[in-house]
This record gives sequence, C-alpha cells and structure tokens, in this order.
Amino acid sequence: MNLKRSLLLLSCMLLASAPVWGGNGHLLHGIGAINSSMGGAGVALLEDSLAALSINPALLTKAQGNQVSFSTEFFQDGLRVEARLGNAWYRTDPTTQVGVIPSFGWMAHDPSKKLAIGFGLLGIAGFRTDYPQDSTNFLLVPQPNGFGHVYTDYVMTKIPIAFAFQVNPKLSIGASLNLYRGSLDITPNPIVLPDFSSDGYGWLPNAGNQVSRWGIGGQFGFHYEATPMISIGASYTTKQKFHRYNWNSTVANPSLVTYGQARIVDFDLDGPMSFQFGVGLHPTKKLEIAADGKFIKYRGVKGLGEASGVDLVHHNLIGIGWQNIWVGMVGVNYKINERMSLRAGYNHGQSPIEPSKTINSMGTPSTFQKHFCLGAGMALMPHVSADLGFYVVPRETKAGPTYGLYVGVVPNTEIHLSNSLVSGLASLNFSF
Repeated sequence: MNLKRSLLLLSCMLLASAPVWGGNGHLLHGIGAINSSMGGAGVALLEDSLAALSINPALLTKAQGNQVSFSTEFFQDGLRVEARLGNAWYRTDPTTQVGVIPSFGWMAHDPSKKLAIGFGLLGIAGFRTDYPQDSTNFLLVPQPNGFGHVYTDYVMTKIPIAFAFQVNPKLSIGASLNLYRGSLDITPNPIVLPDFSSDGYGWLPNAGNQVSRWGIGGQFGFHYEATPMISIGASYTTKQKFHRYNWNSTVANPSLVTYGQARIVDFDLDGPMSFQFGVGLHPTKKLEIAADGKFIKYRGVKGLGEASGVDLVHHNLIGIGWQNIWVGMVGVNYKINERMSLRAGYNHGQSPIEPSKTINSMGTPSTFQKHFCLGAGMALMPHVSADLGFYVVPRETKAGPTYGLYVGVVPNTEIHLSNSLVSGLASLNFSF
C-alpha cells in the first residue's frame, strides 16, 4: 500500500462536494426570525411572507393586504475534523467568522379577492471553511502528500414567484416557480481527477474563483381549515436542477510537462425533492401551535446523493452518498398582549451522513440533528413589527473509516466529523 496515496485521498474527502452548512441536511431549518424560532414548523399556519414563500405558497391567501418582510441571520458554526492514524490523533481547527444570510419577502392579498401573489429573495444555504496548511496533520500537509490550505465559500439563494387561489372559504391552493442562484469556489478542488504523474502522486487543481450558476424548480401546496381551531397543510418542492459548475484552472502537478497549462474543472450539484406536511392549532386566541413533518430525498441527487466511495480502477472519488432523511418540528407562538409575542420551537432531523461514509462528507459536514429555538416579536407601530430569533444546535459527531485511492478502506484509520451552530436572526415586517 502507498501510504501517501491513501492520505491524499483522505485529504481529498475534505471537499468531496460543495460544503454547505445547514440544519436539515444542507438546508436551513427555517427562514426568517419567526419561522426559525418556531423550529421551521408552519406549513399549515401563516407566520409571515418569508415563511409562506419558503414553506407553502397556499398560505398567501391568509394575508390581509400587503406584507413586506426583511430578515438577516447571523451564525457561527463550530466545525471540527479529527483524524486517527494508528494510535495518533490529529486535529486542525479552521479559521471561522460570523456568517450573514439575508432574506426578503413580499405577499399581497385583497381579502375580497380569491387570488394572492408573492415574491422573495431567500437565503437558504451558505458556508465558509478555511483550514490552514498544517504540517503536523497528515490531512493538511502540503500537496501532494496532503491537501494543504483549504478554502471554500458557498451561497445559495431561492427566488420564488408565487401564486395562491382560495378555492372556497376553507381551502386554498398555491404554486411557485422557484429560481435558484448558487455561488461556489473550492480551493483546491478534489472533485475531478488529480493531475497524476509517473511517480503515482496526484496534485489537485484549484477552483478558487467564485462561480455562479442558475437552477430551477417548482413548489406546490394546499391549506385547509378543518375547523376554526384546526388547519392542515402540505407542500411539495421539486428537485432543483442547476447548470454545471465550471472553473478555469491550471494543471497543478509541477512534475508534468503540462504544468501551468489551462485546465477546466467542473462539478454537478443539484438540490433534493422535499415534502412537508403538518397541522396548525389555535387552542385559544392567544396561543398558536404548529407541528410539521418533512421528508428530504437525497438519494440520486447529483453531487449529494449519488453512489459513494472510490473507483479503484480510475483511482478517483465517486461521490458522498447521502441518504434520505426525515425531520420533525414543532413551534409555539403565545401572544402576551396585542403588541408582544413569545415563541419557542424544536426541530429534530436525521443526519444524511451514513457512518460508514463519514469521510465522504468532510466537505458537507451536516452532522446537525437537534435545534433548540426561541424568539419574540413586538409591534413597533400600527403597521410595523420587529421579530428576533435565536437557536442553538449542539455538537453532533459522525465517525467512520478512511479510504485509499488504490486499496479502498485503509486499516487502522478513522475520521471524526462534528459540527455545532449558534445563530441569531432579526426581522422587520411592514403591513399595509
């Protein structure tokens, strides 16, 4: 076994695909201060324009007039990667900084009409990783024996154009055309074949310039008021198809005669289908409860849910192999008086990472499972309200074996991948 080749693949796994942070898989668990503080629940309960445009377009018919919402999320993650080789453990902490994800939503409904419309710019995913080159950690030693300095950045925005129709006083249906904009850079890029030379060493090309691509999908939902106290709702979001990412790069192996010559590197990354369903309860005039379930289908999604492992014939990485996941969420909104509300929520989702394939998700560290959420809202004036949200995601760890380019599983090695999250949100809502 060539140990250096094995360690090279181990490092390659750091960025097996676009490394996004999220809450349920690679997706945020909620959008906006209200929805986030209620654990992401609300498919059958109108919260604000951001939540309706994100979860269920049929809820637009519940609006009374126009509402414009602005929200910003500030988050700090706690990514940690530890590797064992024999009896020795190696750990390198990345440089971190506070991330910012903004969102905007607008919905309009004349109560005397059956048609409602909405539009939004919703930040639904984002990440930044910055691992320094580390000669004491075999993962991050200089190429070709390791990966060297790792820098990645990703931003994803959803742009829904939504319509809803009130079929009768109890039933509403809705649909939206969703455009998506993703921006990604990866330095260096382990997704494509390394630049191998006759000595058997591979150097990874860079994809450090940020490249943006458009994607498209659809969303369909319904909302039904069974009684004045109980409503039900569901929403189906189609798989999102993105144009393939391509970067202008160069041959990275200095021992090749083609060193420095132009090379195109690419990656195909799509988004998963999801289905969310739930109930909205109004036990009293002051109390609202939302309870939802959600299914996210990662299997078969390019870049995320395709087959995983190592191609021992061509000596390259196949994929990360995420599994389908289920998510449960519940949220409570209590109106203290006409001006103030308090909220709490809990979101529990499966991690899409299979333990035996942990190393394949080094670049997509979605170990998150539990979200503990709090929030509050206040009417500032007759048509303006402000909302705050806060949530904590405790550290969760996935552990699994490592692989080699030529031998498959490398004996006596192990990877521990863990992450945590602390986030705060602030929103402003204008009604007119």
